[in-house]
Amino acid sequence: MKVSVVIPCYNVETFVTACLGSVEQQSHTDLEVICVDDGSTDGTVAAIERYMADSPLNIRLLQQPNQGAPAARNHGVRHCSGQYIQFLDADDTLGPDKIKTQVALVQSHEFPDMVVGSYLRQNLQGELLLKRIYQPEEIENVWLLLMSTDLGNTCANLFKAGMFADGLAWNKNMRSSQEYELMFQILKRKAHLVFDSAINTFINIRDTGSITRSNLDQKWERYVQLRVDIVAYLRQEHPEKVTDELLQNLFGCIRMLYPYRPKKAIAFYKQQLPKGFMPKPSHTTGAFYIQLFRWLGFSTTEKIRQLMSKGKAS
Repeated sequence: MKVSVVIPCYNVETFVTACLGSVEQQSHTDLEVICVDDGSTDGTVAAIERYMADSPLNIRLLQQPNQGAPAARNHGVRHCSGQYIQFLDADDTLGPDKIKTQVALVQSHEFPDMVVGSYLRQNLQGELLLKRIYQPEEIENVWLLLMSTDLGNTCANLFKAGMFADGLAWNKNMRSSQEYELMFQILKRKAHLVFDSAINTFINIRDTGSITRSNLDQKWERYVQLRVDIVAYLRQEHPEKVTDELLQNLFGCIRMLYPYRPKKAIAFYKQQLPKGFMPKPSHTTGAFYIQLFRWLGFSTTEKIRQLMSKGKAS
């Protein structure tokens, strides 16, 4: 089975060689590699061309003006001939059996639309930030996983190419939350998913410099808006899936937005959560918060929490 590996590249001169090396080391060898340079201004293109000159991999280099990773992935997909697609960010790497393991799952599970893969997230010093291992028998509600940003990720998953031929595409207007917007589209198609418990994907977190408050405003609003859209879809199509656990998750997302856009967070709360909603204890919601919420409601409780946070910071 041919698998297409699509690698969007933007100013990754120092990372792309290791990324391509992890593809070359795959034990599954029926591969094509499509690197899409997204208008890099460093030596990314030269690094890829040097690698292509000495590698047995079937590598194709495409170039486009800078448009962002979603547009680069869409460009790469249009040139794919594989039955499945492995998206791989140029600063991440795969273990040697990643594709082989997931192809075996695909072949033994009637060719699902997506394989959800386990993974490690680490910083560039090799320090472990997160280990996520999926146990297929424990998966009960994929919609809750989607809401919780816990349905694998771009590089850990494997995607059926036929979905893209049938109109699926990365939303090039999304500046963040792109992979979960894509997976929302996939789940709306009543997709068949399987879960891979083997860790063969290594996500490397780079320090890309400071993020402005404006960027955080926009990031968190996109994050919450996507989850509002998910809940709206479920209310319409699968009301039985709108459980209290799902609404608790939405509430937690709205709380994350409040420090950056309080008016928007309050509007989301009033529009999306039912009257009489009460938060439950979580790692961010303690007994004191719940008691304040019971007495004062969402808006005032969040104002007090922000004032307390500022007091501690000073």
